[in-house]
Amino acid sequence: MYPKIVREHFTHPKNVGKIKNPTVIGSYSLPNLAKAIFYFLIEDGIIKDIKYQITGCPFAIAVCSILSEYAKEKNVEELKNIKLETLEQFFEIPEEKEECINLSLKAFLDGVKAA
Repeated sequence: MYPKIVREHFTHPKNVGKIKNPTVIGSYSLPNLAKAIFYFLIEDGIIKDIKYQITGCPFAIAVCSILSEYAKEKNVEELKNIKLETLEQFFEIPEEKEECINLSLKAFLDGVKAA
């Protein structure tokens, strides 16, 4: 059973797509072909827009959507320390889904840390 917030973001994902001329791109992939790419538009250290593309399980898709909503209008510096545990403010993380969730988180952090 999926937590309510995961069901909502999986069935109605926010910010899916690409940004034309992004400031930064972050990506991460798993050997099973699951892949996440984040596109950031950053101005003066603030994330003005963020979009993503992903092939992955419902948890991976939902986490991309949740992170994209969470990051908008935030300073990049404050997002560089997000960890798996940070996502527990949104839902309880099932141990068997950590790899899926980390796919999205690592792609997000790849972009944020490159900014």
